[in-house]
Amino acid sequence: MLNLRSPAPQRIVVLGGGTAGWFAAIALRRLFSPKVDIQVIESSSIGIVGVGEGGLLNFINALQRYQIDIDEFVRETGAAWKWGFSYEGWRTGGEDDRFYHLFASQETPVSRWSERGFYPCLSAMIGQNIPLESYLAASPLIKANTPQDQASALLKANGGDIVPSFHFDSYKLATYLKKVALSRGVMHLDTVVEEVVFDQQGHARMLRCADNRTIDVDFLIDASGLSRKVLGKSMGGKWHSFSDYLLMDSAIPFYMPHPHENPMLVTRAITMDAGWMWQIPLIDRVGAGYVFSSKHISEQQAIAEIEQRLGYAITPHKTLRFDPGCFEEVWVGNVMALGLSSGFVEPLEATSIGQMLEQLYSFERVLVHSQGIISDKTIREFNQANFQSWLGIRDFLRMHYDNTRRDTPLWQAVSESPYPESYRALRECWQERTPRLLDVESYAINGWRGIFHAINWMFVAAPLGVVPSRAGQMDLLALPAEKRQQALNFAAERHQEINR
Repeated sequence: MLNLRSPAPQRIVVLGGGTAGWFAAIALRRLFSPKVDIQVIESSSIGIVGVGEGGLLNFINALQRYQIDIDEFVRETGAAWKWGFSYEGWRTGGEDDRFYHLFASQETPVSRWSERGFYPCLSAMIGQNIPLESYLAASPLIKANTPQDQASALLKANGGDIVPSFHFDSYKLATYLKKVALSRGVMHLDTVVEEVVFDQQGHARMLRCADNRTIDVDFLIDASGLSRKVLGKSMGGKWHSFSDYLLMDSAIPFYMPHPHENPMLVTRAITMDAGWMWQIPLIDRVGAGYVFSSKHISEQQAIAEIEQRLGYAITPHKTLRFDPGCFEEVWVGNVMALGLSSGFVEPLEATSIGQMLEQLYSFERVLVHSQGIISDKTIREFNQANFQSWLGIRDFLRMHYDNTRRDTPLWQAVSESPYPESYRALRECWQERTPRLLDVESYAINGWRGIFHAINWMFVAAPLGVVPSRAGQMDLLALPAEKRQQALNFAAERHQEINR
């Protein structure tokens, strides 16, 4: 059992700042009484990973939960609207090869109409090979490179159509969250932690710092990023690698000017010879990077390919190296790893911040519902749910690479890489029917919420052919004739609008 009932804890320490660390500090400060010291320890000599990031469907809800003013957030972080992703070159590699994963709301008439677990309108569109984004009012604005103010106007007029999120500068976000946390009474210490001291029960009890000071601790959040200073280096947590299924292991970040007049409303994911390039549009510039397999291209060759593709020289940031995967247990005793410290796959679909916020939300739920008296069983179930959520991310990303590109050694290797058994089982069913909530709800267990809905899976699976047109057609055969015709009429209307 772990006792975090106030006034039992005297000090809770977050090791590491950045997005995860400062979000955690804000969350903890609102949960514990002022008598409990919430302290963030970070070193100004250690940089923040990233040149531009994006949230998922849970990001704005998180800002609201932590009572962060959205207008102020936008001003201070250079944020721009994000309505989804644009995938370019993932099937043929051609300039005209593009599909979208948009953040479709579950509250539209299309998503509210379900029959026997499937969505007839979406099944009809898949059955007729009609792009799914065409039923959303947001789609024409994305394709027209609409300015931010017009995008805001659409959200106010038709807010139930799409769930908005943001693109933002990761450095500015961390600075802003720090400002918010400090204004609410979070303490901050700029130093390097050299050693974590544990008691006989394996609980972290003291931190030894480079400036010779020692800090007592009752609970420790490891937000030390890819260094994984506590759970990884000090505690030897068991790492579960996804590298058999996801081949990317390196990324070269850089900045670039906007390729269009206005910041795009989607993150671009553009395939390259040995991976793909992200382009995250901020208000004043684009945060970009090349995610690649180091087995198929060198760092110098990757930079050369970027410059050839863009037509100008870039100033690359430090190359990031990573083993895609996660810790099987992120909460051990009185230590919990959060953010990059707990796991990282790759930037595709911006799952890092999305997963971090879900983990933090569930951690808060455990603290509140247990009143700080937390059983070993609860911690064990928390770890099981966190791990299962990571497996869902792994399978969702593996689906993106279940494509038809075969023109370079990397894309040939991707086609030969195995499927996780859980994804293989879903894929087999989706050859005959469309995805259902039934298929993906097992990725969110023990009270956790899922990051991606079945509709999100369809937005990627259908254009890649993982869900072929016959799957949508087979769905409709289960409907009475009148409802089947209603769904087909909806698809026909979408087809006419596209071809106007």
